[in-house]
Amino acid sequence: MDINKAIRKQEKSHKRFLLFLGFIFFAMPLVLFLANKFSIFFMLYLAIIEILILSAIIASLSSNYLKYSCDGYKLKIKVRRFKEEFNIICDKVIFVHTEGSGPQLSIVMILSSRFRNKKINEIDMAFLNKHIYVSHYYYKIKKHQPEDSFFYIVINKGGYHKYKLLDMIYRSCVKAQYSSEAVENIKQYRNL
Repeated sequence: MDINKAIRKQEKSHKRFLLFLGFIFFAMPLVLFLANKFSIFFMLYLAIIEILILSAIIASLSSNYLKYSCDGYKLKIKVRRFKEEFNIICDKVIFVHTEGSGPQLSIVMILSSRFRNKKINEIDMAFLNKHIYVSHYYYKIKKHQPEDSFFYIVINKGGYHKYKLLDMIYRSCVKAQYSSEAVENIKQYRNL
């Protein structure tokens, strides 16, 4: 499957969805106004539907938002629109693993440093129980460096844009090790 074509298709579908919701958002009050139905029931019903439409728009915008850049030695990844971005030094990335495929792909990275990011969590038992393959590699690292702390970041949002991000991580984080699933997803993006 051509990932770039899937990215374009995803963006077009997302724009159509937002335009459709915007049309409904503005058309429903207009229909109510033109029908001269100003009872409390219709106004309350309209208000509830408008709130649901706004929540659907916000949820759609937040689920597809992923911005990233690389300036040589540092990755900047922004997963949420109004939140801080993750600044990751490329040499501090130890391991990269992917789970799932298609738009449900999730990228899991193990880091040796937080680098002034309080949102990057330290590896704990809940994380290790959830990601079994990563825990196997984590225990190998801990044998060689038992006193060091390790951190993780999981990127779930962004749809097919995560394939581009994974390719950029592969090109910039040369010291990191990659799982076989991550390498397969990179090959799929590059059409190899």
